[in-house]
Amino acid sequence: MPFMPRTTRNRARRRRIAYATRKPYYIPKGVATRRAPKRKYKGPKPSKSFVANMKKYNNNNLEKKIIPMLNYLNGPGSQGYLQDLPAQGLTSAGLTNNALSALVLQTGSALTNMNAEMNVDSGGTIAYALGGYALTQGTGAGQIIGKYCKFTSTYLNVNITMDPTTETSTEGSLSQSLPHQFRVIQVRARRDKMVAQGVHVNDIGEPSIGYNLFLDEQGKPKGVIDSMATQDAFTWFVNKQMWNVVKEERFTLCAPTLLDINTNSSAAQARAFAPNVHQHKSSRFKKYWLPKPSTKVRYPFGSAIGTTLEPIDYNFITHTIILCKNTSSGERESNHWNVQVNGATAFIDE
Repeated sequence: MPFMPRTTRNRARRRRIAYATRKPYYIPKGVATRRAPKRKYKGPKPSKSFVANMKKYNNNNLEKKIIPMLNYLNGPGSQGYLQDLPAQGLTSAGLTNNALSALVLQTGSALTNMNAEMNVDSGGTIAYALGGYALTQGTGAGQIIGKYCKFTSTYLNVNITMDPTTETSTEGSLSQSLPHQFRVIQVRARRDKMVAQGVHVNDIGEPSIGYNLFLDEQGKPKGVIDSMATQDAFTWFVNKQMWNVVKEERFTLCAPTLLDINTNSSAAQARAFAPNVHQHKSSRFKKYWLPKPSTKVRYPFGSAIGTTLEPIDYNFITHTIILCKNTSSGERESNHWNVQVNGATAFIDE
């Protein structure tokens, strides 16, 4: 490096000293200072569709595990089949017993306190627990590795079938051969049951299928096992102060009836199916997709190994209520049907 003259070195030294001891620039009061703009990402921003597709791709390629529900199908008990569920006739509706029949299918391993109380108060088994969310920790099939997972889907297979009849000479067979109307309601209990101040509500209480599923014409809460007319269960609105309605539908089914027809005085008989079979189906199958959380859920696993638990930060209880009445204007029995149901929940580890 060539030798730098003394004057040049002194000039550079003075500049360094002046820069180090410089005074801040004077800014008049009330004048906004100008800041340097922030550096922005110059690359292309991913679109919403791209993000959604990537999330879908990741979920599809992760290993999915299955939590099966109880198998209420007609099959060998040694293979885990629990047989179909018979309709439960109610004694509190209409003028005769069994004029209104019902079944309640509840997700979760155990019945809620109110559903268990409804079974006791009604004197029969109306509500059944299906399971579908209980897990144990482990690395095997159907086990959760950590404490968090994400539910990707939950479905319920429901097949309602009318019981066939071959006799026409009795009152029971007449009731069985008439068409039956059904009302299916899927509800979930509301987390927040508060209403505006000043609004008078009779007996807010705890959500109960048996005692406050509906609101009558006076705005009072009514349930499945309360005293009512048979038609009320098909006209009352769902009590939305207590419940969120997931789905509601109505349809008509009729039992396949084998008629005995006298052909002559010697009481010779011929058998033929009743024409109502052609007007209404005798069974109905539907797959119901139940609600799922948008975020991961937590299981309260501790030091105990092998414990079966359910989520604590997600309301996984969904009720499927099936109501049935006879279409006859007179009060006739309606408990001539049964339900076969199973389902499963798919999840991925988080």
